[in-house]
Amino acid sequence: MVLNMNVLLTNPLIQSAIVPFVVSLVVALLLRPHGWVWGGLSAVAGFAATVYLITDFQFFPLRSERKILLLGAGALLLGFLLDILPRRQRLLSPVLFVAAIGAALWLAWPRFRFVEGVGLWVMAIGGAAYVGWMVVSFEGLRQRPVLADSACLSLGLGTGLAVLLGATALYSQLALAIAAAVGARWLLSFLNRPVVAGSVMLVPLVLVLALLGFGAVIYAKLPWYSLLLLSLIPLLARVPLPGGQSGWKYNFLALVIVLVPTILVVYLVWVKVGAPPI
Repeated sequence: MVLNMNVLLTNPLIQSAIVPFVVSLVVALLLRPHGWVWGGLSAVAGFAATVYLITDFQFFPLRSERKILLLGAGALLLGFLLDILPRRQRLLSPVLFVAAIGAALWLAWPRFRFVEGVGLWVMAIGGAAYVGWMVVSFEGLRQRPVLADSACLSLGLGTGLAVLLGATALYSQLALAIAAAVGARWLLSFLNRPVVAGSVMLVPLVLVLALLGFGAVIYAKLPWYSLLLLSLIPLLARVPLPGGQSGWKYNFLALVIVLVPTILVVYLVWVKVGAPPI
């Protein structure tokens, strides 16, 4: 029985879909009555369960995915502080943008320090700007739970499926785990009043997703324009929707709109690189 369970937990589908979804769902049900941003921690817990199954929380020696996870852990602490401390919105966006760019450049530095060519450096600067943009733009959705969950779910699906096609299975597992964990929150929004995501969820999870996409461009075969399309997701999340601010139709429509770039990215990457290796 123990052996069968161990084999089951090494299955990528279990690790990246079932476990994060179930953990996030259970934690969300436990924390929702407390309100505030505790509900956002459910998605973080679901993703953390996947990280444990895949890495056993071993972060050294440093590789690209371990850098991303370490940066995500630091962003989790930052997001928590942003939620509990007084906010100075005028300074927050520039600070988050610069911090996210620094994280992206730390991830990319091993790839670029020994490589010459203007194109690669343009890609590095553009990719870093993408990471900064995603973190700052998603942070603006922290108090709008349905839009935040829909956009984060779409970004997780788009990044995960696209990088899978780009032959980076581990990156894909991590991105899809975030999609599954956030998906549990999104489904719960149909049952009761949604709980705000908060910076404690959006800052670390969006940073991880943005870095996974950027890393797949510089270390694998993900086309650069994938990031350009994914960057439209937070903009589409702000498109005014008809009707009220709640209800299943509103929730569903919010998701459909932000899924448009995800569908385009997956299709274009499929055309460019073909099916993932088996």
